[in-house]
Amino acid sequence: MISLIIACIISVTAIAALFFAWYFYLQARNKERMELIDRGEKLEDIFRLQQKNRFKFIFPWLKVSVVILGMSISFLLIGLYFVILENEPDKAKGFYITFIIGICLGISCMINHFIKKRNTNKQ
Repeated sequence: MISLIIACIISVTAIAALFFAWYFYLQARNKERMELIDRGEKLEDIFRLQQKNRFKFIFPWLKVSVVILGMSISFLLIGLYFVILENEPDKAKGFYITFIIGICLGISCMINHFIKKRNTNKQ
């Protein structure tokens, strides 16, 4: 029963995180367009510049990796809680697996950030 509740909480949290990431991306894009319009740019010019890839979206790999690493450390702490305080190591296995996946994913996002940063500096 507890594992079902935890799975539901994780699912709802993941869906909410994806929704808010999409929402804030659209909000930032709209704010950028409004500032360009306030400066006197025409909307057709803005779309033309976007088609020429002068406005490049740079994905925040470092920020994402910090969030993923923080979440995976929390899974480690939850797993340790089950082992140390609850004396139920079977329930902790899923949290440890999620911790390992999260650490690997966070480190790979961090490596991707530094590789992209080095590639943009060379060009």
